[in-house]
Parts: sequence; structure tokens; C-alpha cells
Amino acid sequence: MLNPECQIMKSPSATEWDMSSLSAERRAYLDEGLSFQQIAARVIDSVNVISNEIEPYRTAPQTEKDGRQIIFVVRVAPTLCDLLYNAPDGMRGRYWQSPDCGFAATKDLIDGLMRQLMNFSREQPPAPLEKCLPMNVEDIRASLEGLSAKVWPRERDHDKTLWDEDQLKVLRWEQNERDGVKGRQWRRSFRSDHLEIKGALIGRDQTEYVPIAKRDRSCKLHWYGYS
Repeated sequence: MLNPECQIMKSPSATEWDMSSLSAERRAYLDEGLSFQQIAARVIDSVNVISNEIEPYRTAPQTEKDGRQIIFVVRVAPTLCDLLYNAPDGMRGRYWQSPDCGFAATKDLIDGLMRQLMNFSREQPPAPLEKCLPMNVEDIRASLEGLSAKVWPRERDHDKTLWDEDQLKVLRWEQNERDGVKGRQWRRSFRSDHLEIKGALIGRDQTEYVPIAKRDRSCKLHWYGYS
């Protein structure tokens, strides 16, 4: 269940989260007033898990070379991905409210998807992408339950049909983009039909490894809309 304090926080106003430049079709469902819980429930009910794989910790320091993570790709309707990513009370909207609310929303969604992800892994055990330790069912669950596990639209830069730029206007992120490491990338308004669920990086004994650049991810999303 989401943190009760997050449930009473206000979503951004129309000035703070300006969708006036989006198409009328997108505005119709993005501005419907759906709560994060409602959006997440739709995703959980309709998601189709299509792949899983084990990825090594590519930038690991010497003491964390055994690190690896589980990555799932799931298919959803493009409108659901749009709602999850761009609605005022969607995933980024929750991070806009506060870093803790965004973190709680992410964990809530992963928890809701857990049964489907674990069932898929039992039926189709994941293979390592490269040379790294395998992951059994307990490792996969530990990775998904890790503090740094996340859900995000699948990004493929070579296919720009997946996103639009400069249509959604979020006042805080626009004002802060000069200070953000990735600048204007928050302006990408994804409309993919795939989400990635990336588990935490864990070692042989399931110790979680969090790269330094990712340790303030929730705060970066709050201030800059991207990490």
C-alpha cells in the first residue's frame, strides 16, 4: 500500500503541469483525473510479460563485480504507458509531488506485478546477457524487491516515433533543466507500448549494489523529471 502521506498530497495544477500543447486525443485521457492507484491497477490487469534477462553490473567497482540485475520487458497499451509516464498523478507526477511519493509508487507497482513476473521466470528462466552469475528464483525476487528497482518506459533512441519533445510543459523541470545532468531529456513524452522493470543490482549473497549516480534518483526525478 502507498504511504498514506503520499495519498493526500496534491497533484500538480494545470499551470505546473501544462498539457495544452498535446493533441486533443491525448489530453482527453491524460486529463481525466485518474489517480496513480487507478492507473497502476489498469497496468497490472492488462500487462503482458514478453521477456526477461540478466544484465551484469557494467560499471561495477572491483568489490562488486559479482553484481547483476533482472530486467523484464512487458507490453501495455500505448495509452497506458502514456498515462503512467505523463498523467499529472502518474509515475512522474508522483515523483513531482515528492521523492518519497515517487519511490512508494514505484514499489507499489512492482509489488502489483510481482506474481506475473515471478510466474514468467519460473516458466522461462532468464539467461545472462553476458558473462555474469545466473539468477535463481530467490535472486530474481530479491532484485525486484531491492530499493533501487524501477519501472520506466522502454527507451529506444533510434526510433523517435516512441516520443515527442516540447509538448508537455512542467514548470519546475523547465526552470531547473539547466542544472540537471541530462538537461532537456525530461521533455521526452514517451508513448511506447513497452515498459521495462529493472530490478536492483545484487551480488552473489543478494547484497544490493547501488551505483553512486543512482543513489539520489528519486530526488533527481523530483527536481528535474529525469535521472
